[in-house]
Amino acid sequence: MANRDDVLNDFTIEEELSPETLKVYLQRYPEYTQDLLALFNELSMNDLEVAEASLSLETKAMSAEVLRVQHVRQTLFGSGLREFARDLGLPRGFFTGLNADIVYLASMPLGLLKALAKKLDVHIQDVISGMQQGDGQAVAMKSDGKPGNEAPIGFETYVEHADLTEEERRALNTLLADDGSD
Repeated sequence: MANRDDVLNDFTIEEELSPETLKVYLQRYPEYTQDLLALFNELSMNDLEVAEASLSLETKAMSAEVLRVQHVRQTLFGSGLREFARDLGLPRGFFTGLNADIVYLASMPLGLLKALAKKLDVHIQDVISGMQQGDGQAVAMKSDGKPGNEAPIGFETYVEHADLTEEERRALNTLLADDGSD
């Protein structure tokens, strides 16, 4: 069994800190899922905040759809994640992996996508588009090896490896039971 600190250090110094890299580490070290997701989230959030701060006034001219997708990305992968996750009773790290590079979107329950759309006050397609775009590509330091091009994992597998507490599992089940209607 690999040492937790060594795994996290190796992850931090990867040449390209991307969802693909995260997926490789999650598959290789499922016992450190929570730690890896939290670390990835922190490193990615810093990059997103820098990018958001540099947006020009042209952002105001974006179409409504682009703004909704941007809202999804910011909430699920950026500065809004902490509050959103807390409101839903799920760990931030759980949402970090909910992008198309980590979890196969077609495997996600429709109820989850509808519930997220309802909570975010956007269309279901906006949620899907936001997850397809993910959190952007974070940049990290160099590493000796490159991750392979791994296929996304199924939602059920992702949940199994997410190491959710009983309370968090109940919160997820409540979210999955929400059909998105008012």
